[in-house]
Amino acid sequence: MLRKAALTVATLSIYSALFSAQALAHGWSEYPVARQKICSDQGGIWSGTPPNAACAQAKDISGPYPFVQKNEYSININDFNNIQAVKNAIPDGTLCYANDPQKKGMGAAHSGWNRTKVQAGTFQYVFKATAQHNPSFWQFYLTKPNADLSKPLAWDDLELIQEEGNISAVGGKYHTNVTIPTDRVGDAVLFVRWQRIDAAGEGFYNCSDITIVNNDVTPPPVDPDPEPTSPYLVQGSTFIPQNISLDSASVGDTVSYKVLNKNSVEHASFSLVITDENKNDWDRLLASNVNGWYESTNDGNVFIGRWHDEMNHYMYFKNDLHSNYFNSKDSRASGEFSITTEDIGIDAVILPKVLKNLDGASVEHGDYVVLTHAKSEGDTTNVEWLQTSGLPVHMNIGSNNELIIKTADLPNRREEFTFKLLLSNSSMTDADVYSFVMEPSKITEPTEPTEPTEPDSNTWSASQTYTAKEVVIYDGKSWTAQWWTSNEEPGTTGQWGVWR
Repeated sequence: MLRKAALTVATLSIYSALFSAQALAHGWSEYPVARQKICSDQGGIWSGTPPNAACAQAKDISGPYPFVQKNEYSININDFNNIQAVKNAIPDGTLCYANDPQKKGMGAAHSGWNRTKVQAGTFQYVFKATAQHNPSFWQFYLTKPNADLSKPLAWDDLELIQEEGNISAVGGKYHTNVTIPTDRVGDAVLFVRWQRIDAAGEGFYNCSDITIVNNDVTPPPVDPDPEPTSPYLVQGSTFIPQNISLDSASVGDTVSYKVLNKNSVEHASFSLVITDENKNDWDRLLASNVNGWYESTNDGNVFIGRWHDEMNHYMYFKNDLHSNYFNSKDSRASGEFSITTEDIGIDAVILPKVLKNLDGASVEHGDYVVLTHAKSEGDTTNVEWLQTSGLPVHMNIGSNNELIIKTADLPNRREEFTFKLLLSNSSMTDADVYSFVMEPSKITEPTEPTEPTEPDSNTWSASQTYTAKEVVIYDGKSWTAQWWTSNEEPGTTGQWGVWR
Protein backbone atom coordinates (compact mmCIF):
# COMPACT_ATOMS: atom_id res chain seq x y z
CA MET A 1 0.00 0.00 0.00
CA LEU A 2 1.28 3.45 -0.88
CA ARG A 3 1.60 5.89 1.99
CA LYS A 4 1.60 9.42 0.59
CA ALA A 5 2.22 12.76 2.28
CA ALA A 6 1.45 16.12 0.74
CA LEU A 7 3.96 17.04 -1.96
CA THR A 8 4.65 20.70 -2.56
CA VAL A 9 5.78 21.44 -6.12
CA ALA A 10 6.11 25.19 -5.91
CA THR A 11 7.08 27.82 -8.42
CA LEU A 12 10.80 28.40 -8.08
CA SER A 13 11.89 31.46 -6.18
CA ILE A 14 14.96 33.41 -7.21
CA TYR A 15 16.69 32.12 -4.09
CA SER A 16 16.15 28.44 -4.78
CA ALA A 17 17.23 28.83 -8.38
CA LEU A 18 20.47 30.50 -7.36
CA PHE A 19 21.16 28.09 -4.52
CA SER A 20 21.14 25.10 -6.86
CA ALA A 21 24.13 26.34 -8.94
CA GLN A 22 26.77 23.52 -9.50
CA ALA A 23 26.35 21.96 -6.06
CA LEU A 24 26.71 18.22 -6.07
CA ALA A 25 27.57 15.49 -3.59
CA HIS A 26 25.31 15.61 -0.59
CA GLY A 27 24.57 12.47 1.38
CA TRP A 28 23.56 8.83 1.58
CA SER A 29 21.02 6.54 3.21
CA GLU A 30 22.30 5.89 6.72
CA TYR A 31 19.53 3.53 7.84
CA PRO A 32 19.10 1.22 6.17
CA VAL A 33 22.63 1.92 4.96
CA ALA A 34 23.29 2.46 1.24
CA ARG A 35 25.50 -0.08 -0.48
CA GLN A 36 28.17 2.49 -1.45
CA LYS A 37 28.57 3.48 2.21
CA ILE A 38 28.97 -0.16 3.26
CA CYS A 39 31.69 -0.68 0.66
CA SER A 40 33.43 2.56 1.64
CA ASP A 41 33.55 1.56 5.32
CA GLN A 42 34.87 -1.96 4.71
CA GLY A 43 38.35 -0.98 3.61
CA GLY A 44 40.44 -2.60 0.90
CA ILE A 45 39.95 0.43 -1.34
CA TRP A 46 43.59 1.57 -1.55
CA SER A 47 45.39 -1.69 -0.81
CA GLY A 48 44.21 -5.25 -1.12
CA THR A 49 40.63 -6.20 -1.92
CA PRO A 50 37.35 -5.24 -0.20
CA PRO A 51 36.26 -8.18 1.97
CA ASN A 52 32.74 -8.20 0.55
CA ALA A 53 32.66 -9.93 -2.86
CA ALA A 54 30.10 -7.51 -4.32
CA CYS A 55 32.19 -4.50 -3.23
CA ALA A 56 35.30 -6.17 -4.66
CA GLN A 57 33.50 -6.61 -7.98
CA ALA A 58 32.43 -2.94 -7.93
CA LYS A 59 36.06 -1.90 -7.35
CA ASP A 60 37.22 -4.10 -10.24
CA ILE A 61 34.69 -2.41 -12.54
CA SER A 62 34.90 1.23 -11.41
CA GLY A 63 37.97 1.57 -9.18
CA PRO A 64 37.75 3.49 -5.87
CA TYR A 65 35.70 6.41 -7.24
CA PRO A 66 32.20 5.08 -6.27
CA PHE A 67 33.35 4.57 -2.68
CA VAL A 68 35.08 7.93 -2.29
CA GLN A 69 32.12 9.80 -3.82
CA LYS A 70 29.61 7.99 -1.63
CA ASN A 71 27.57 11.17 -1.14
CA GLU A 72 27.32 12.04 -4.84
CA TYR A 73 24.85 9.52 -6.29
CA SER A 74 22.92 12.22 -8.14
CA ILE A 75 21.72 13.40 -11.54
CA ASN A 76 20.10 16.60 -12.85
CA ILE A 77 16.69 16.18 -14.53
CA ASN A 78 14.89 19.41 -15.46
CA ASP A 79 11.50 17.74 -15.85
CA PHE A 80 11.77 16.03 -12.46
CA ASN A 81 8.00 15.95 -11.82
CA ASN A 82 7.59 13.70 -14.87
CA ILE A 83 8.43 10.17 -13.72
CA GLN A 84 8.86 9.03 -17.32
CA ALA A 85 11.55 11.68 -17.79
CA VAL A 86 13.24 10.32 -14.67
CA LYS A 87 13.10 6.76 -16.02
CA ASN A 88 14.52 7.91 -19.35
CA ALA A 89 17.43 9.65 -17.62
CA ILE A 90 18.07 6.66 -15.33
CA PRO A 91 17.36 3.57 -17.47
CA ASP A 92 17.01 0.02 -16.16
CA GLY A 93 20.23 -1.32 -14.68
CA THR A 94 21.57 2.12 -13.69
CA LEU A 95 19.28 2.98 -10.77
CA CYS A 96 21.77 2.23 -7.98
CA TYR A 97 24.33 4.69 -9.37
CA ALA A 98 22.04 7.35 -10.91
CA ASN A 99 23.39 6.52 -14.39
CA ASP A 100 26.86 7.90 -13.67
CA PRO A 101 29.12 5.69 -15.83
CA GLN A 102 32.04 6.19 -13.44
CA LYS A 103 30.06 4.41 -10.68
CA LYS A 104 28.55 1.57 -12.73
CA GLY A 105 30.19 -1.09 -10.55
CA MET A 106 27.63 -0.29 -7.83
CA GLY A 107 24.80 -1.45 -10.07
CA ALA A 108 26.39 -4.66 -11.33
CA ALA A 109 24.59 -7.92 -10.67
CA HIS A 110 25.82 -9.74 -7.56
CA SER A 111 24.18 -11.81 -4.83
CA GLY A 112 26.70 -10.83 -2.15
CA TRP A 113 25.71 -7.27 -1.20
CA ASN A 114 25.67 -6.83 2.59
CA ARG A 115 22.12 -6.55 3.89
CA THR A 116 20.60 -4.60 6.79
CA LYS A 117 17.79 -6.19 8.79
CA VAL A 118 14.68 -3.98 8.76
CA GLN A 119 11.49 -4.60 10.72
CA ALA A 120 8.33 -5.03 8.66
CA GLY A 121 5.80 -2.31 9.40
CA THR A 122 6.93 1.20 10.34
CA PHE A 123 10.59 2.06 10.96
CA GLN A 124 12.55 5.31 11.06
CA TYR A 125 14.49 5.98 7.86
CA VAL A 126 17.65 8.12 8.30
CA PHE A 127 19.51 10.03 5.58
CA LYS A 128 22.95 11.47 6.37
CA ALA A 129 23.06 14.90 4.69
CA THR A 130 26.51 16.28 4.04
CA ALA A 131 24.58 19.21 2.56
CA GLN A 132 20.91 20.02 3.24
CA HIS A 133 18.58 20.87 0.37
CA ASN A 134 15.16 22.41 0.83
CA PRO A 135 12.62 22.58 -0.67
CA SER A 136 12.64 18.95 -1.75
CA PHE A 137 10.54 15.79 -1.70
CA TRP A 138 11.13 12.07 -1.15
CA GLN A 139 9.99 8.84 -2.78
CA PHE A 140 10.52 5.35 -1.33
CA TYR A 141 10.41 2.29 -3.57
CA LEU A 142 10.61 -1.37 -2.54
CA THR A 143 11.33 -4.30 -4.82
CA LYS A 144 8.29 -6.45 -5.56
CA PRO A 145 8.10 -9.91 -3.94
CA ASN A 146 8.87 -11.60 -7.28
CA ALA A 147 11.78 -9.30 -8.28
CA ASP A 148 14.97 -11.10 -9.36
CA LEU A 149 17.59 -9.59 -7.04
CA SER A 150 20.41 -11.40 -8.84
CA LYS A 151 20.01 -8.95 -11.76
CA PRO A 152 20.68 -5.19 -11.96
CA LEU A 153 17.74 -3.21 -10.56
CA ALA A 154 15.02 -2.19 -13.05
CA TRP A 155 12.02 0.11 -12.69
CA ASP A 156 9.57 -2.77 -13.22
CA ASP A 157 11.12 -4.48 -10.17
CA LEU A 158 9.88 -1.65 -7.92
CA GLU A 159 6.67 -0.48 -6.33
CA LEU A 160 6.27 2.98 -4.81
CA ILE A 161 5.39 2.43 -1.14
CA GLN A 162 5.61 5.98 0.24
CA GLU A 163 6.08 9.65 -0.61
CA GLU A 164 7.02 12.54 1.66
CA GLY A 165 7.14 16.27 1.06
CA ASN A 166 9.68 18.70 2.45
CA ILE A 167 11.43 17.38 5.60
CA SER A 168 13.54 19.49 7.94
CA ALA A 169 16.99 18.18 8.83
CA VAL A 170 18.00 17.73 12.47
CA GLY A 171 21.68 17.53 13.34
CA GLY A 172 22.67 17.09 9.72
CA LYS A 173 20.25 14.21 9.15
CA TYR A 174 16.79 13.72 7.70
CA HIS A 175 14.43 11.42 9.63
CA THR A 176 11.05 10.11 8.55
CA ASN A 177 8.90 7.08 9.34
CA VAL A 178 8.61 4.63 6.45
CA THR A 179 6.15 1.75 6.39
CA ILE A 180 6.95 -1.60 4.76
CA PRO A 181 3.91 -3.83 4.18
CA THR A 182 3.58 -6.20 7.14
CA ASP A 183 3.14 -9.22 4.86
CA ARG A 184 6.64 -8.80 3.41
CA VAL A 185 9.60 -10.87 4.58
CA GLY A 186 13.00 -11.76 3.10
CA ASP A 187 15.58 -10.02 0.95
CA ALA A 188 14.70 -6.81 -0.90
CA VAL A 189 16.12 -3.50 -2.12
CA LEU A 190 14.89 -0.17 -0.75
CA PHE A 191 15.36 2.44 -3.49
CA VAL A 192 15.15 6.03 -2.25
CA ARG A 193 14.80 9.14 -4.38
CA TRP A 194 15.46 12.55 -2.78
CA GLN A 195 14.52 15.27 -5.26
CA ARG A 196 15.40 18.95 -4.92
CA ILE A 197 12.87 21.47 -6.19
CA ASP A 198 15.21 23.75 -8.09
CA ALA A 199 16.05 24.88 -11.61
CA ALA A 200 18.68 22.20 -12.19
CA GLY A 201 16.44 19.37 -11.00
CA GLU A 202 19.14 17.71 -8.94
CA GLY A 203 18.03 14.40 -7.42
CA PHE A 204 19.80 11.80 -5.28
CA TYR A 205 19.29 8.04 -5.62
CA ASN A 206 20.35 5.38 -3.09
CA CYS A 207 20.01 1.59 -3.02
CA SER A 208 19.87 -0.08 0.39
CA ASP A 209 20.05 -3.88 0.38
CA ILE A 210 17.82 -5.13 3.18
CA THR A 211 16.33 -8.25 4.73
CA ILE A 212 12.76 -7.70 5.95
CA VAL A 213 12.09 -9.45 9.27
CA ASN A 214 9.19 -9.73 11.68
CA ASN A 215 11.08 -9.49 14.97
CA ASP A 216 13.11 -6.92 16.87
CA VAL A 217 16.10 -5.41 15.08
CA THR A 218 18.90 -3.20 16.37
CA PRO A 219 18.35 0.50 15.56
CA PRO A 220 21.14 2.45 13.84
CA PRO A 221 23.88 3.93 16.07
CA VAL A 222 23.98 7.63 16.84
CA ASP A 223 26.77 9.49 15.04
CA PRO A 224 28.84 11.20 17.79
CA ASP A 225 31.09 13.25 15.51
CA PRO A 226 30.08 16.89 14.99
CA GLU A 227 30.30 18.29 11.47
CA PRO A 228 32.82 21.09 10.78
CA THR A 229 31.33 24.57 10.42
CA SER A 230 34.26 26.47 8.89
CA PRO A 231 37.26 25.75 6.63
CA TYR A 232 40.02 23.84 8.43
CA LEU A 233 42.51 23.48 5.55
CA VAL A 234 44.71 26.10 3.87
CA GLN A 235 43.76 26.71 0.24
CA GLY A 236 46.66 26.62 -2.23
CA SER A 237 46.94 26.75 -6.00
CA THR A 238 44.41 25.46 -8.52
CA PHE A 239 44.23 21.70 -8.99
CA ILE A 240 44.27 21.92 -12.81
CA PRO A 241 46.36 24.76 -14.33
CA GLN A 242 44.45 27.41 -16.27
CA ASN A 243 46.06 26.42 -19.57
CA ILE A 244 44.77 22.84 -19.28
CA SER A 245 41.32 21.68 -20.43
CA LEU A 246 39.72 18.23 -20.45
CA ASP A 247 40.68 17.96 -24.12
CA SER A 248 44.35 18.52 -23.28
CA ALA A 249 44.63 14.83 -22.35
CA SER A 250 44.02 12.31 -25.14
CA VAL A 251 43.13 8.63 -24.91
CA GLY A 252 46.30 6.77 -23.95
CA ASP A 253 47.82 9.72 -22.09
CA THR A 254 48.41 9.62 -18.33
CA VAL A 255 47.36 12.45 -16.01
CA SER A 256 49.29 12.58 -12.74
CA TYR A 257 49.22 14.53 -9.50
CA LYS A 258 51.98 14.70 -6.91
CA VAL A 259 51.55 15.91 -3.34
CA LEU A 260 54.70 17.54 -1.97
CA ASN A 261 55.34 18.06 1.74
CA LYS A 262 56.62 21.23 3.40
CA ASN A 263 60.15 20.44 2.19
CA SER A 264 58.97 20.00 -1.43
CA VAL A 265 59.62 16.25 -1.10
CA GLU A 266 57.12 13.98 -2.82
CA HIS A 267 54.74 12.47 -0.25
CA ALA A 268 52.30 10.67 -2.56
CA SER A 269 51.57 10.43 -6.27
CA PHE A 270 48.44 9.51 -8.20
CA SER A 271 47.95 8.75 -11.87
CA LEU A 272 45.15 7.85 -14.24
CA VAL A 273 45.35 6.52 -17.80
CA ILE A 274 42.89 8.27 -20.13
CA THR A 275 40.39 5.93 -21.82
CA ASP A 276 37.26 6.37 -23.93
CA GLU A 277 35.22 5.79 -20.76
CA ASN A 278 36.86 8.49 -18.62
CA LYS A 279 38.11 11.09 -21.13
CA ASN A 280 35.35 13.53 -20.10
CA ASP A 281 35.61 12.81 -16.36
CA TRP A 282 39.31 12.32 -15.67
CA ASP A 283 39.60 15.41 -13.47
CA ARG A 284 37.04 14.27 -10.88
CA LEU A 285 38.40 10.70 -10.93
CA LEU A 286 41.96 11.89 -10.28
CA ALA A 287 40.78 14.27 -7.53
CA SER A 288 38.75 11.47 -5.98
CA ASN A 289 41.84 9.24 -5.79
CA VAL A 290 43.73 11.99 -3.95
CA ASN A 291 40.85 12.80 -1.58
CA GLY A 292 39.98 9.21 -0.83
CA TRP A 293 43.55 8.14 -0.12
CA TYR A 294 44.22 11.06 2.22
CA GLU A 295 40.89 10.56 3.99
CA SER A 296 41.64 6.89 4.68
CA THR A 297 45.34 7.17 5.55
CA ASN A 298 46.07 10.74 6.71
CA ASP A 299 42.89 11.98 8.44
CA GLY A 300 41.86 14.03 5.40
CA ASN A 301 44.68 16.56 5.75
CA VAL A 302 44.71 17.07 1.96
CA PHE A 303 41.63 17.73 -0.16
CA ILE A 304 41.17 18.66 -3.82
CA GLY A 305 38.19 21.00 -4.26
CA ARG A 306 37.09 23.93 -2.17
CA TRP A 307 34.97 24.83 0.86
CA HIS A 308 31.28 25.45 0.19
CA ASP A 309 30.03 28.14 2.59
CA GLU A 310 26.32 27.26 2.42
CA MET A 311 26.92 23.53 2.84
CA ASN A 312 29.73 23.72 5.41
CA HIS A 313 31.99 21.09 3.88
CA TYR A 314 34.73 20.58 1.31
CA MET A 315 33.62 19.27 -2.07
CA TYR A 316 34.90 18.84 -5.59
CA PHE A 317 33.02 21.06 -8.02
CA LYS A 318 32.16 18.90 -11.00
CA ASN A 319 32.05 20.62 -14.41
CA ASP A 320 34.00 23.59 -13.01
CA LEU A 321 37.53 22.54 -13.91
CA HIS A 322 39.51 25.56 -12.73
CA SER A 323 37.54 26.30 -9.54
CA ASN A 324 39.02 23.45 -7.51
CA TYR A 325 42.13 23.89 -5.39
CA PHE A 326 44.81 22.04 -3.46
CA ASN A 327 43.90 22.30 0.26
CA SER A 328 46.18 21.14 3.07
CA LYS A 329 46.57 21.44 6.83
CA ASP A 330 50.15 22.57 6.20
CA SER A 331 50.35 25.80 4.20
CA ARG A 332 53.83 24.79 3.00
CA ALA A 333 52.58 21.64 1.24
CA SER A 334 51.70 21.79 -2.44
CA GLY A 335 50.45 19.82 -5.43
CA GLU A 336 51.78 19.33 -8.95
CA PHE A 337 49.73 18.28 -12.01
CA SER A 338 51.18 16.81 -15.21
CA ILE A 339 50.20 15.03 -18.44
CA THR A 340 52.49 12.46 -20.06
CA THR A 341 52.22 10.80 -23.45
CA GLU A 342 54.02 7.52 -24.11
CA ASP A 343 53.77 5.29 -27.17
CA ILE A 344 54.98 2.11 -25.47
CA GLY A 345 54.95 2.54 -21.72
CA ILE A 346 55.88 0.89 -18.52
CA ASP A 347 53.70 1.34 -15.48
CA ALA A 348 55.30 1.24 -12.04
CA VAL A 349 52.92 -0.05 -9.35
CA ILE A 350 53.90 -0.68 -5.74
CA LEU A 351 52.15 -3.65 -4.13
CA PRO A 352 52.54 -3.53 -0.32
CA LYS A 353 52.54 -6.67 1.82
CA VAL A 354 52.89 -7.13 5.58
CA LEU A 355 52.57 -10.06 7.94
CA LYS A 356 48.96 -9.07 8.53
CA ASN A 357 46.38 -7.09 6.57
CA LEU A 358 47.53 -3.56 5.78
CA ASP A 359 44.90 -1.34 7.43
CA GLY A 360 44.87 2.23 6.17
CA ALA A 361 48.59 2.13 5.20
CA SER A 362 49.47 1.58 8.86
CA VAL A 363 51.74 -1.10 10.36
CA GLU A 364 52.89 -1.88 13.88
CA HIS A 365 56.47 -1.69 15.08
CA GLY A 366 57.98 -5.14 14.64
CA ASP A 367 56.16 -5.93 11.38
CA TYR A 368 58.02 -6.76 8.21
CA VAL A 369 56.89 -4.60 5.30
CA VAL A 370 57.48 -5.90 1.78
CA LEU A 371 56.98 -3.61 -1.21
CA THR A 372 56.95 -5.38 -4.57
CA HIS A 373 56.60 -4.29 -8.17
CA ALA A 374 54.66 -7.43 -9.10
CA LYS A 375 51.68 -5.42 -10.41
CA SER A 376 53.84 -3.22 -12.65
CA GLU A 377 53.52 -3.51 -16.41
CA GLY A 378 55.88 -3.28 -19.38
CA ASP A 379 59.40 -4.49 -20.19
CA THR A 380 61.70 -3.43 -17.37
CA THR A 381 65.49 -3.75 -17.26
CA ASN A 382 66.20 -1.78 -14.09
CA VAL A 383 64.40 -1.73 -10.73
CA GLU A 384 65.43 0.79 -8.09
CA TRP A 385 64.01 1.64 -4.66
CA LEU A 386 64.56 5.00 -2.95
CA GLN A 387 63.50 6.28 0.46
CA THR A 388 62.23 9.85 0.07
CA SER A 389 61.09 10.68 3.61
CA GLY A 390 61.09 9.42 7.18
CA LEU A 391 63.71 8.05 9.55
CA PRO A 392 66.39 6.31 7.39
CA VAL A 393 65.90 2.54 7.29
CA HIS A 394 68.10 -0.32 6.11
CA MET A 395 66.61 -1.39 2.77
CA ASN A 396 67.02 -5.09 1.97
CA ILE A 397 66.36 -6.19 -1.61
CA GLY A 398 64.97 -9.68 -2.15
CA SER A 399 65.65 -12.12 -4.97
CA ASN A 400 62.72 -10.72 -6.98
CA ASN A 401 63.74 -7.09 -6.43
CA GLU A 402 61.20 -6.66 -3.64
CA LEU A 403 61.99 -4.13 -0.91
CA ILE A 404 62.03 -5.69 2.57
CA ILE A 405 61.80 -3.42 5.60
CA LYS A 406 62.35 -4.81 9.11
CA THR A 407 60.62 -2.30 11.37
CA ALA A 408 61.86 -4.10 14.50
CA ASP A 409 65.27 -2.51 13.85
CA LEU A 410 63.77 0.98 14.26
CA PRO A 411 62.88 2.90 17.45
CA ASN A 412 59.50 1.87 18.86
CA ARG A 413 57.68 5.13 18.13
CA ARG A 414 55.34 6.57 15.54
CA GLU A 415 57.11 7.27 12.24
CA GLU A 416 55.93 7.95 8.68
CA PHE A 417 57.88 6.63 5.70
CA THR A 418 57.74 7.21 1.95
CA PHE A 419 59.43 5.05 -0.69
CA LYS A 420 59.71 5.50 -4.44
CA LEU A 421 59.88 2.71 -7.03
CA LEU A 422 61.78 3.54 -10.23
CA LEU A 423 61.38 1.27 -13.27
CA SER A 424 63.27 1.86 -16.49
CA ASN A 425 64.42 0.39 -19.77
CA SER A 426 66.55 1.77 -22.58
CA SER A 427 63.97 4.35 -23.66
CA MET A 428 61.77 5.31 -20.71
CA THR A 429 61.24 5.39 -16.98
CA ASP A 430 58.25 5.37 -14.66
CA ALA A 431 57.86 5.81 -10.92
CA ASP A 432 55.38 5.11 -8.14
CA VAL A 433 55.37 6.35 -4.55
CA TYR A 434 54.03 4.63 -1.43
CA SER A 435 53.72 6.00 2.11
CA PHE A 436 52.86 4.21 5.33
CA VAL A 437 52.82 4.92 9.06
CA MET A 438 54.52 2.73 11.67
CA GLU A 439 52.68 2.82 14.99
CA PRO A 440 54.47 1.87 18.24
CA SER A 441 53.83 -1.63 19.56
CA LYS A 442 52.98 -2.55 23.11
CA ILE A 443 56.00 -3.78 25.07
CA THR A 444 55.44 -7.09 26.87
CA GLU A 445 57.54 -8.54 29.65
CA PRO A 446 59.85 -11.40 28.55
CA THR A 447 58.88 -14.93 29.55
CA GLU A 448 61.07 -17.85 30.52
CA PRO A 449 62.15 -19.80 27.44
CA THR A 450 61.00 -23.39 27.09
CA GLU A 451 63.16 -26.26 26.02
CA PRO A 452 62.93 -26.81 22.26
CA THR A 453 61.48 -30.09 21.09
CA GLU A 454 62.96 -32.20 18.39
CA PRO A 455 61.10 -31.89 15.09
CA ASP A 456 59.30 -35.06 14.10
CA SER A 457 59.68 -34.96 10.30
CA ASN A 458 59.63 -32.69 7.27
CA THR A 459 56.28 -30.90 6.88
CA TRP A 460 57.16 -28.55 4.00
CA SER A 461 55.65 -29.37 0.59
CA ALA A 462 56.63 -27.73 -2.70
CA SER A 463 53.05 -27.97 -3.95
CA GLN A 464 51.49 -26.21 -0.97
CA THR A 465 50.88 -22.47 -0.55
CA TYR A 466 51.92 -20.88 2.76
CA THR A 467 50.93 -17.53 4.25
CA ALA A 468 52.63 -15.25 6.79
CA LYS A 469 53.53 -16.83 10.17
CA GLU A 470 52.93 -20.44 9.06
CA VAL A 471 55.62 -22.77 10.44
CA VAL A 472 57.06 -25.85 8.71
CA ILE A 473 59.74 -28.40 9.55
CA TYR A 474 62.40 -28.95 6.90
CA ASP A 475 65.80 -30.61 7.07
CA GLY A 476 65.53 -30.87 10.83
CA LYS A 477 64.83 -27.17 11.38
CA SER A 478 61.77 -25.02 12.03
CA TRP A 479 61.06 -22.32 9.41
CA THR A 480 58.51 -19.47 9.57
CA ALA A 481 57.00 -17.88 6.43
CA GLN A 482 57.34 -14.09 6.39
CA TRP A 483 54.71 -13.58 3.68
CA TRP A 484 52.81 -15.50 1.01
CA THR A 485 54.94 -18.15 -0.71
CA SER A 486 54.74 -21.27 -2.85
CA ASN A 487 57.44 -23.63 -4.17
CA GLU A 488 60.30 -21.78 -2.39
CA GLU A 489 62.48 -24.26 -0.49
CA PRO A 490 63.35 -23.34 3.11
CA GLY A 491 67.04 -22.66 3.54
CA THR A 492 67.50 -21.36 -0.01
CA THR A 493 65.89 -17.91 0.24
CA GLY A 494 68.69 -16.13 2.08
CA GLN A 495 68.87 -13.98 5.19
CA TRP A 496 66.06 -11.69 4.08
CA GLY A 497 64.05 -14.30 2.18
CA VAL A 498 60.58 -15.59 2.84
CA TRP A 499 61.69 -18.54 5.05
CA ARG A 500 63.51 -17.68 8.29
